Amino acid sequence: MTLNNKGQMRTVEAFLSILLMFSAFSIATQISPPSGLSNYNSLEALGFQTLLTIDNGGELGELIDKRNWTALTHILNLILPMGISYNLTVYDTSQHSINDIPISNGIISDGNIVSIRYPCVSPGSQCSHYLLLFQIATAE
Repeated sequence: MTLNNKGQMRTVEAFLSILLMFSAFSIATQISPPSGLSNYNSLEALGFQTLLTIDNGGELGELIDKRNWTALTHILNLILPMGISYNLTVYDTSQHSINDIPISNGIISDGNIVSIRYPCVSPGSQCSHYLLLFQIATAE
């Protein structure tokens, strides 16, 4: 073999190695188990962390006081990962639902559903109290 043929063989060998590694990764991702978000504790932690993130600085209470359900839905869609369905209902102190439109990104099917009760206080001078029922599930 000449020196030029050895270089060509090394290139072919490197290409085949990359192809083999890419195939292995492709197959491994197809047969690997889900990421684990279907676990009850993981969903509960995700739900609480989502609400705490929005409530940081009193933004959640302000959105509820202003009845800005569209902005709240938009924020939830940005924070929650794909494949997670949710439904949020806001109750006043008399246990009446105050959101007149659904705060949801779809239908939550039967399966692994986590319900989270989250108390919220608005930061304004009125100091309104709310109870949020946040249902979260893996989308199927």
